[in-house]
Amino acid sequence: MKKEIENELHRIVHKAVNSPLTSEDFELLCREMNVVKMYYDLEFDSEGYRGLGEGEEDTSKYRIFELYSEDTESDIKKKYTFYFDANEYVHAWIEFKKGITEEDIDEDICGFLADVVYLLVSRQNMRAMLDFSETHDSQTGIMNLKSLGAKYMQSIARYPEVEYVVLYANVKNFKFINDRGGVHLGDLAIAKIAQKLQEYMREDEGVCRVGGDNFAMFVRRDNLDVMLNRLKIVQVDGLMGLRNNSHRFSFRVGVSDTDIREFGTKLEEASTACVVAKTILKKDLVVFNMELSEIISHNNQIVAAFPDALAAGEFVPYFQPKVNMRTGVLLGLEALCRWQHNDSIIAPAEFIPLLDRKGMIHDLDMTILIETCRCIHEWQEMGLKVPVVSVNFSKKNIFIPDIEKKIITAIRDNDISTSMLEIEITETAKESEIGRLIDFVRILKENGFKISIDDFGTGYSSLSLIHNINADEVKIDQSFVRKLGRDDKSLILIESIVSIANRLNMRIIAEGVENTEEGRMLMELGCGNAQGYYYGKPVDFEDMTKILMNPEFEALE
Repeated sequence: MKKEIENELHRIVHKAVNSPLTSEDFELLCREMNVVKMYYDLEFDSEGYRGLGEGEEDTSKYRIFELYSEDTESDIKKKYTFYFDANEYVHAWIEFKKGITEEDIDEDICGFLADVVYLLVSRQNMRAMLDFSETHDSQTGIMNLKSLGAKYMQSIARYPEVEYVVLYANVKNFKFINDRGGVHLGDLAIAKIAQKLQEYMREDEGVCRVGGDNFAMFVRRDNLDVMLNRLKIVQVDGLMGLRNNSHRFSFRVGVSDTDIREFGTKLEEASTACVVAKTILKKDLVVFNMELSEIISHNNQIVAAFPDALAAGEFVPYFQPKVNMRTGVLLGLEALCRWQHNDSIIAPAEFIPLLDRKGMIHDLDMTILIETCRCIHEWQEMGLKVPVVSVNFSKKNIFIPDIEKKIITAIRDNDISTSMLEIEITETAKESEIGRLIDFVRILKENGFKISIDDFGTGYSSLSLIHNINADEVKIDQSFVRKLGRDDKSLILIESIVSIANRLNMRIIAEGVENTEEGRMLMELGCGNAQGYYYGKPVDFEDMTKILMNPEFEALE
């Protein structure tokens, strides 16, 4: 090997250890070897995966990476192939100056040069990939959260007069994509969404993926309305398997527009607003403000107070009657949870949805069940005729280990019959929950419990649930009752529910009946049983005891 070439190879290798190589670094070496072009390629399959060539020579599946090039023609082109897992992976190409013949070329040196180039470029690519992974999301290619925070700080330093807002955006109903096309389609969709969002950014703005189907971004305040409008519909094409190979995505967005400039705090505020939008307010857009901060603080206080309040016996059942409107006969009771705290009653809407989201609802449901059993036992000890009492159970309870045994044990410990209890369940849209729910109901029915389907007609799986579960009662949701006389759709739906329930031999109860007009309209539609303020608000044990001593209600006929 010529000394000049050997020295140049040593120099190139030494430099590659410490810094990236440029075309200038190869210039002396290439001139010594009469090389006018030196480059390599990576082979890709049709879906963009490396090292998985599909067997036919198709230059469209190669990506070319040029190392050195002179603006001159060449006669001879040498190709050196490198393999990965037995597949052609990288080709190193060397083109020689016009007029050079095969006899002028030292094959050993060229082969060695190709090997060196392959090793050096592979190492530098790996370094670039590691550097890239530190600052970018590997799945989408856009920056990661660390880089977004750094860019935010750079932007506010560079443009101190500009006000920036931080957004936390969640793709709505993204589960549809995974269910329809599998994880591969979901990954592709997320990557395409990310690229779309990046296209929306101005030079001093930024967006990153923070995991799953969630994105964080910061934009100028004067660009906020434009950005929010864009996030209402993001059209993504190239999604094979979907209708027209495309889908229109929309976002649920939390916005931090406070005076705080620190990025981490603003992101936390935006994220909190997004969570509140999804779980509490049921909105697509929530802006973090003092009112929202107070709601969050209040919720945190409830969660913190719950264990001690539970231990202190502050959660008690209140009872509301179920009445046959035609006869005035008491058919049953529903046990409803009330929180007695500091001589006041905290409304269920303030704590039940929150405890359900926090995974704390099981302890509350079991407490109300046990307290209800104690009340039934006391009434029976008084010699009162007690109707069937229904107790609500969150869907999350069905995945508690041995939940059926726990319910049965609570009944037996209070020396009452399982036939005195009716378990109210709500609808579900998840197939996995329906399967478990069917087993849950079957076991309870085998042990003598009655089952009621609550809020029927408001979920996504009403007919599936009523088809698969042998329920004793169907409760028409009060939202339908409220619209009677004002909405023909509600009338038609109630007629349909009544018809289905009658044919399946299920009792029908209408919730939320507040006046005689609603009661009479329901009876005309075939629903003769009601629960609501017309027959009484939920009352505590003492007041219900008085009602059970003389359980007579006014008949509407």
